[in-house]
Amino acid sequence: MGTLFTLDASVFVSSVKHDEPGAAESLKLFDIIREKGLPLVEPTLLLVETAAAVARGTGDEKLAQRLAETISRLAPMVLVDLDTGMSLMAARLAARYRLRGADAIYAAAAEQYGARLVTLDKEQLSRAPKSVKPCTPATLLQKL
Repeated sequence: MGTLFTLDASVFVSSVKHDEPGAAESLKLFDIIREKGLPLVEPTLLLVETAAAVARGTGDEKLAQRLAETISRLAPMVLVDLDTGMSLMAARLAARYRLRGADAIYAAAAEQYGARLVTLDKEQLSRAPKSVKPCTPATLLQKL
């Protein structure tokens, strides 16, 4: 198996909210992910975060639900449950790197599986552990 990727909710959200910064790059990245079958490892939190962000930002409940359902069926993708072990790992990363709670969960999923973290969140880009090689969709596209 090639490199694994963990995409933060910001990347998924920007792909459907075209006025978001990085939207074009996120859309292009998803095209490449589908085309090449690039493997993703994502925390189950992704489904909730994307639905919430899209519903709050657009007022479109159905779009939010469709996005969460579509994400849940992406292949090849592993959805990682937020169990006690993952929660403790995320808590350790949150404390060590001063990450927000949800950001630490994405970093923990990436770290646990040796995945590369892709995000549009500037704070997460600067604070996430170097072991997960945080980058933006635009940076990743240059390397794919």
